Amino acid sequence: MGIIMDAIDAQIIRPRVEAAEQEGFQMTQTDIQNFYSSGSPVKYIRTGTYESSPRSSGVSGGNGNYRYDIHLNVAEYPYGKHSGLQIMSDIQNNGSGVLGTSGTWDDAVQDIIEAVKANFS
Repeated sequence: MGIIMDAIDAQIIRPRVEAAEQEGFQMTQTDIQNFYSSGSPVKYIRTGTYESSPRSSGVSGGNGNYRYDIHLNVAEYPYGKHSGLQIMSDIQNNGSGVLGTSGTWDDAVQDIIEAVKANFS
């Protein structure tokens, strides 16, 4: 890239990508925490695994070509006979008697998109 494009990249593009990643990740953490707003279960003990599942790769790349990945870490749960993936699905859809606010990942996806729009509008 030329000097002007390098300056645009360093002073405008990269800071906006980093801000979008940081805001999107923070909102994802908040959305996932909202799952627990439905109260505490009495039939099982919460492990906190879902609460600690949000991850971000951080921003990588350069020269106007940046990327990052915000996702949920699908871990195995120490209790029960369902796979971690099945439990994550149950969490999102109020399945298998899991107590919590459903759709928190869907909310996070929308917030990640909104963070990008807000930083590039």
